[in-house]
Amino acid sequence: MAHDDFVITIPMPFNGESIVDGILVSWMVKPGEQVKKGQHIAEIETEKSVWQFDSPCDGEVLALGAAEGDVVDVGAPLLDIRTADFDMKHLSKGLNGAAKKTEPAPEAAQLAAFSRNGAAQATGKAADIARTLSPRIRKMLADSGLGDEDVLRIAAGAEGGKITASDIGRYLDELEARKGSTGLVTCYVAGLGTYVPERVVDNSVFLKSFPDINEDYIEKVTGIRERRWADKETTSDLGFEAAKAALQAAGMTAADVELIVVSTTTPDMPLPATANAIQEKLGCRSVPAFDLAAACSGWLYALSIGRQFIQTGTYRTVLVIAAEEMSKFTNKADRATAFLFGDGAGAAVLSAEKSRAADRAHVLSDMVMEADSTGYDIIYRKAGGSEYPPGSALAPEDGYWFMDGGRMFRTAVTAFSSVIEAVAKAAKTAIGDFAWIVPHQANQRILKSVAHKLRLPIEKFFFNIDKYGNTSAASIPLALKDLEATKKLKPGDKILLCAVGAGLTIAGGVLTW
Repeated sequence: MAHDDFVITIPMPFNGESIVDGILVSWMVKPGEQVKKGQHIAEIETEKSVWQFDSPCDGEVLALGAAEGDVVDVGAPLLDIRTADFDMKHLSKGLNGAAKKTEPAPEAAQLAAFSRNGAAQATGKAADIARTLSPRIRKMLADSGLGDEDVLRIAAGAEGGKITASDIGRYLDELEARKGSTGLVTCYVAGLGTYVPERVVDNSVFLKSFPDINEDYIEKVTGIRERRWADKETTSDLGFEAAKAALQAAGMTAADVELIVVSTTTPDMPLPATANAIQEKLGCRSVPAFDLAAACSGWLYALSIGRQFIQTGTYRTVLVIAAEEMSKFTNKADRATAFLFGDGAGAAVLSAEKSRAADRAHVLSDMVMEADSTGYDIIYRKAGGSEYPPGSALAPEDGYWFMDGGRMFRTAVTAFSSVIEAVAKAAKTAIGDFAWIVPHQANQRILKSVAHKLRLPIEKFFFNIDKYGNTSAASIPLALKDLEATKKLKPGDKILLCAVGAGLTIAGGVLTW
């Protein structure tokens, strides 16, 4: 290079006060070519016109700063030219080739933040996308109330994965279409997943403690033939495996999860939440996560909470998990509870987007939650809470479940019948028109009495209590997954979910397949 030559960076030119960017339609030069002042070197399209961009000087083209089809902000680097034209010295990179700092156009600076609050900067993947957005597109996003999460979901239609105004309009139309007459977003169950421990425990295990009964008797009074008990696995281990299976069924990964809700009465520890342990194992550490305790009704309580987050648009992907290790708190010498409980976990991915799960998405609707504290003392475990903290004078059996079997049977029959009727009323559907009723697998005799009370064929109820026992909050997702595996469900089938648990907690809902 001659001593009087220097390299300049020519920026995207300013072309009217309202213009903040332009599309590089085509180049008329290539690196290495000589250009003359006034020569047409590019065709540029702005919001108002298409025009030819001329070289401001004689020189050699060294590099092109944008590809054809790129949206280029006013003031952004367009191309490098080696020249000896002293009038261009203010654009010089300097003899060492280092570019001078170019201040962004005021319009671009003002529109740099496009998140919902108008101030927060995009992070992670959203930040990468943000760097490709023109100021005009950023303004459209801000004006539409769209933020970083929305930017990740907008399907880019332009070459190079760039978002256009049409893409934003289409996305807004899709959001509106997903809302019903109430203005709420439809909640889909995009995927179900379950997990049970490997250890199978059949009824013969109990005969030594209860020599006056046999295996057939246990199955006759409970409907249970075997159950699964965990050995070294924790509740969060079971929940983690169920969550992975649900995400796989939904065609998603942990990176898609925006909220984790876990229902359990057998947490890893009283503090912190088991949801946080599962969050850690999944690797999605920044999303909110919490537990809830609603006993056997817990998964339906958690579904109702997750559904409301979806409906209001707060989150678009919610992971709802129920995980229980009931065996570890069961007194194997207590005739009222020894045979009943098993361990397992189930999970559902709730989504605002049916398309994310293709044909596997099902609509969750018409949730009902109730509680009846007159049954507070029917089922309980004394140890571990503030009423009986460490050091309290407790009997050994106080660390295990207590259940008043007679009261539980009578109360459960009434409560199950009531909630089934309440869900049917909320859904404006006759009970007989539901394809299936999937209840909490409490005790088969209880549910046969419910069917008789409601004059329903017992064949309408789905059971798998014979395989898993009573797994508390995990029983309904375990049953749903087994029902799915039978291939008996058809698109459009309405499934009534219902549960009654300690507290008493009562819940129900409708899942349309």
